[in-house]
Formats: sequence, C-alpha cells, structure tokens
Amino acid sequence: MPRYDLPNAAPEPLRLVQTFVNTVDLERNHDWLGDWFAERGVHATGRDLARARGVREAIRELLYANNHQPTTGDPHTVLRQAAGAARFTVDLETPALVPQARGADGQVGNVLAVAFAAMGDGTWLRLKACRNHGCRWSFYDYSKNRSASWCSMQLCGNRTKTRSYRRRRAAT
Repeated sequence: MPRYDLPNAAPEPLRLVQTFVNTVDLERNHDWLGDWFAERGVHATGRDLARARGVREAIRELLYANNHQPTTGDPHTVLRQAAGAARFTVDLETPALVPQARGADGQVGNVLAVAFAAMGDGTWLRLKACRNHGCRWSFYDYSKNRSASWCSMQLCGNRTKTRSYRRRRAAT
C-alpha cells in the first residue's frame, strides 16, 4: 500500500490535498492514483485518471511555488477546468464549496474545495512540494518560520547539500 503522506502529514482536511498529490513517486515512476480513487469508492476510467493526473501536477506546481520555486506552464487553466467539471455549489450553512459531480470529477472537486478553503484560512502556504526536483513530494511545513525546503532533511536535504558540496569541491 502506498504511503501518501510521509514524512510530514498535513493536518485534516488539508491532508486530502497532500494524499492526492502524493499518489506518484516521481523518482521510481510508481503511480497510485487509481488506488486513491478506489479507496474512496470510485472506479476511475483511463480518461478520468488522465484528467486527474493533470490536476495533480497542476496542484504540485502551486505547492512548488509555495516553496519559493519557479513553476512551469499555467496550472490555473487546468484547475479551472477541473472546477468546472466538479460543478461547485455554495453551501451557506457550513459554509463550504460542494462539488455536485459524482465519481472522479466529484473526488477531484473535494480536493479543490479543500485547497480553496486552505487558501482562505492561511494553511495553504505551509503545504509545499519538496525542492528536490526529482522528488517534489508534498509535505506540510511545521517549522515556526515556515522555512522547510525538503520533504525530509535526512533524504532530500542531505542529497541536495551533498551534491552542492561535491560540485564546489570539484570546482577547486
């Protein structure tokens, strides 16, 4: 079973966004998006998975930007299309955005609704994508000054610092 949210699990409900983004291991090319949908009782078709992968990577770009890194492309266009497919309504009692779509579009809509709420309550900026471009695993920054850069200092942080050290040593 994939471990979507390690090492730094985001608090609920933002954890939903984190688990969605972490449905792929970019270093080993393993993808668990179909499992993620199945855990939520949704049988996603190949077309559903393709669209969801686009949304996942668009969200990852926003999380990479949260880590002060340059983004590529325009993630907002993909996210607007996914929001349209989710057919949101506003629940003024809760208050919340509620996707009316069923199936994969509805589950992706749930992810987008949580991301939108987190942007409003200030927790969104703590959800980041690892600066190690080969990893880009989503993690929650629990540091007081919001300065965490890597999903794990022991793994990606150490690798990055070691590579930098070796480059400097080779240059001398």
